[in-house]
Amino acid sequence: MLKETFRGAESKLYIKDWLDLPAIYKQRIAKTYRIKELDFYFRKQRTIHEAKLLAKAKSLAGVKTPFIYEIDIPQTTIIMELIEGDQLKNLLPSFKTKKIIDICKEIGRNVGKLHHANIIHGDLTTSNILLSSKNNELIFVDFGLGYISDRLEDFGIDVYLLERAFISTHQDIYEDSWNAIIQGYKETSQYGGQIEEKIREIASRGRYSKRV
Repeated sequence: MLKETFRGAESKLYIKDWLDLPAIYKQRIAKTYRIKELDFYFRKQRTIHEAKLLAKAKSLAGVKTPFIYEIDIPQTTIIMELIEGDQLKNLLPSFKTKKIIDICKEIGRNVGKLHHANIIHGDLTTSNILLSSKNNELIFVDFGLGYISDRLEDFGIDVYLLERAFISTHQDIYEDSWNAIIQGYKETSQYGGQIEEKIREIASRGRYSKRV
C-alpha cells in the first residue's frame, strides 16, 4: 500500500519510487455514486487526457511540467517525476519585491506560452505552480481541468481565474505581482494586447468568481 500524501476532490497523490526514480503517483478517485463501468471510463479518459496535456505543455509550449514515467490505465494513475521544491503559494510571500516581480513575469510568460499553443490549464493558482529547488525553474502541474481551445474567451477565463486566486491568496503583493504577470503574458501570447480588456469583460459578468 502506498502512503497517501494528498487527497483532492478528483484524485489522490502518493510518493513512491518508480524503478529507481522518486516519483509521484496521481490516482483518480472512483465515484461510488456512478455506475462502475461508466465511472472507470470517465476516470480512464481523464487520466489519458491530463497526461496528453502535460506532454503538450512541455513539447508544444515549452512550459516545464513533470516528466511522465508511466500511465497505469487499470489504476487510472499517472506516474511522474517528483519535483524537488515547493508550491509558489508557500514561497512567494517570503520573497523580496524584486524576486516576486521576476517570478510573476515568468508566470505570465509561461501562461502566455500555454495559450499560444492553445492549451488551457483550467486551474491556474500558485498551488499548481512549483518552484524547483534544483534550478529555480517554474513547474506547472495539475492539468486535470485543462483542455484545448483557440478562443479568446477561454484564454480570458484562464487568466481571470489566476487573478482571482492572486487576490484571494496574495492580496498583500497583488498589485505589483499582477502587473508583472500581465507584462510577461504580453511577451509570449498572441492575445497579449487583448487580454486585459477580455478580463474586465469577464469580471463584469460575475460568472466565474464562485469557482475560485
